[in-house]
Amino acid sequence: MLVKPSEYMERKLQTTFNHNQEEIIDREAKVVLFSAGHTVLWEGDTASYLYYIIQGVVRGYYIDSKGNDITKCFCAEEDFFSTEGYRISSPATFTIECLEDCKCLQLPYKSLKSIVNSNKSIGDLVSHLFQVEVSKQEDRSKSLMLLNAEEHYRAFYNDYPHLHNRIALKYIASYIGVRAASLSRIRKKQKLDKN
Repeated sequence: MLVKPSEYMERKLQTTFNHNQEEIIDREAKVVLFSAGHTVLWEGDTASYLYYIIQGVVRGYYIDSKGNDITKCFCAEEDFFSTEGYRISSPATFTIECLEDCKCLQLPYKSLKSIVNSNKSIGDLVSHLFQVEVSKQEDRSKSLMLLNAEEHYRAFYNDYPHLHNRIALKYIASYIGVRAASLSRIRKKQKLDKN
């Protein structure tokens, strides 16, 4: 079992920190607990922390002009979240809430920036992680424009095989752009198709 914050980060980044970097992370990062339903970051607020999920699920969502929330993304164990503020240094463009009780590692952006600036290889690893995140969002945008509802659900199921039973149907429906009733029909049909 991992004990120190630096150990979680080393495992995620698949690297080994030097003593100074390890010391910064272990001094500045802390483990935080959030209950299900807790809002970690509101749209429009300025974020100061990067989070790494040790246990739990969070979702990011937008509010449209009619007051509906539209799910942007899900993150679970071994994912980072609240990366937008680090990448673009501006107020959050979406809200992040916990869908389950969450145990997270919280690291101040300033500490991460200090580590990234001190070591090019660490900077390259962090940059690569963010590029993968942006690429996933690009793929999602493309699929929303090109796939039908059933294909969206299959894509969600393939992208998040460990989450489909942990997330409320209404959030999955919001994520793939259909109503919950439509998603229920799609799920029933797909179960029938498998028999």
